[in-house]
Amino acid sequence: MSFNRFSMLSIAIVPLLLVGCGSTQTRAQAPGDGGAVVVSDAPVHAKGATLRVDGLGCPMCAESISILMGNIDAVTDSRVDLSTGIVHVDLDPGVAVSAAELRSAIDDGGFTFRSIAFEK
Repeated sequence: MSFNRFSMLSIAIVPLLLVGCGSTQTRAQAPGDGGAVVVSDAPVHAKGATLRVDGLGCPMCAESISILMGNIDAVTDSRVDLSTGIVHVDLDPGVAVSAAELRSAIDDGGFTFRSIAFEK
């Protein structure tokens, strides 16, 4: 059986896609505040928000955050800076969103929410 370069690359990359970057295990095992950061359920109309998130280890983590944020009606775009753990989301000011809703998306992805600041 002969392998071309594509086959060899597939053998190397497919397991990574199935396992991920491994930071999920790190997040789950990392000591933390147990989610003690409290955020408001009050709806906000804003043009953007900046969230500080721990546990972002690779481009797959950034993609996960983008997908999770994209599921929120008010979010029009998101950008993740892996080096700082900052997630910036652009919001539709005509659609209300709460800090708790944004935090819930972060938590659902297995990441650790630290803080949020809205841009009005």
